[in-house]
Amino acid sequence: MELVEVKCEKCGKGIYIQESHLREKMFCTLGCLGSYMEVTKGENNSL
Repeated sequence: MELVEVKCEKCGKGIYIQESHLREKMFCTLGCLGSYMEVTKGENNSL
């Protein structure tokens, strides 16, 4: 098990995650995930 540091997609805070659980976009809290989803949902509606 190796830990790697990645940055939260929303706020840029460093978080540590197992290398086997890495995803394209990572979030440090559900709050960052929720606010990121609201922003991207609004951007998609304006297209």
